[in-house]
Amino acid sequence: MAIPIWKGTRPYEQIPFQFSLHTLQESGLLEHSAFLDLSGDDPTASFAAALVAACGEVGPIFVHNAKFERMIIFYAARRVPALAGRLDQLRDRIVDLLPIAERFYYHPSQHGSWSIKSVLPAVCPDLRYDDLEGVQDGGGAVAAYGEAIHPTTSQQRRLEIEKQLLAYCQLDTFAMVRLWQVFSGREGELRV
Repeated sequence: MAIPIWKGTRPYEQIPFQFSLHTLQESGLLEHSAFLDLSGDDPTASFAAALVAACGEVGPIFVHNAKFERMIIFYAARRVPALAGRLDQLRDRIVDLLPIAERFYYHPSQHGSWSIKSVLPAVCPDLRYDDLEGVQDGGGAVAAYGEAIHPTTSQQRRLEIEKQLLAYCQLDTFAMVRLWQVFSGREGELRV
């Protein structure tokens, strides 16, 4: 937001209000969990607590663009000192799929881009962001969040936005699962 609405935040600061997590159990079962705060209060502390709880203490955390994800966790750790140590441990577990895609995968449909929005439909044509209703990218998610927390937004509209944000974020992290499967040669090993 250009004009910060919460104490201790800066203009255009990226405030974490949502995450999605797909966890692969040793049994091969894939479980999904999500967090979304549309209360209108600063979501950073509740985001940080939920993220630490959801990620556990061991195992890799696959992302597509580690620089961005580490930055968000870094700033959350600075704003929530009680969880800084645990958040810093999460940052250390991040494994970036972007360099793997850049080095070993290219399809002409990507048009020179390795963003997840380009790589995912090239690798997994059955998964497409443009099939989502409403929110289809990060900019749309930020705009939808701003609308959802605005005091004049109706409850019905807030529920529509919540559904769209959850679906968008879930596809983002399911994309990590599918890319990991393809890049590691483990397609078909998961049970959802």
